[in-house]
Amino acid sequence: MRIYAVVGGIAAGKSTVCRMLARRGGRIVDLDRIGHRVLRSERVLRQLSARFGADIVGADGEIDRRVLGQRVFGRPQKLRALNAIVHPEIGRRLRRRLRDLERDGATFVLIDAALFLDVDLGLDVDAVVAVTAPAAVRRERLQRRDALTAEEADARLSSQPRVGVWTRRADFRIDTRGSLQDLEERVEKVWRQMQRQRRRGRKRGGS
Repeated sequence: MRIYAVVGGIAAGKSTVCRMLARRGGRIVDLDRIGHRVLRSERVLRQLSARFGADIVGADGEIDRRVLGQRVFGRPQKLRALNAIVHPEIGRRLRRRLRDLERDGATFVLIDAALFLDVDLGLDVDAVVAVTAPAAVRRERLQRRDALTAEEADARLSSQPRVGVWTRRADFRIDTRGSLQDLEERVEKVWRQMQRQRRRGRKRGGS
């Protein structure tokens, strides 16, 4: 089973690219969705409450991700503390999910993982696809998608590495600006490259 990590900044269009690539017979694992489940685990919830304050837990008993985001985005030390709590559990759940998919006969998997190259999830992949878009495009998408103010959107954007950090280390690159038809053509081009240049016996890891 081939495993591809699809990386890039917030609101770059990773999920859209994953869906387009998956139409060729692949399966998608959304690392953000795994992260949501991790935040609902009792052990992680206790650790985060102790570190960032009990008020990050909403009336429904779950982590309020918007409040938590306000505490950590744009604050590198606090973001590192958050990652140290959640990333190990995310990695364990990801590896378990991949084992299940392999047993089910999946031929290739796309991991929608924004920061795969920046964290150690204990996983190697066959190749890395970097998805990019100009900062202004990402800001507009982010505000529209998550109903954020311009200041909140900029804080989230500034908390992540510059685009070049991903593109320099990726095997393939896809720019998502423009129409969906334009993007479909770019995805098809990269897919052909992935088929031609598939690395046999060589894996890529995270940080």
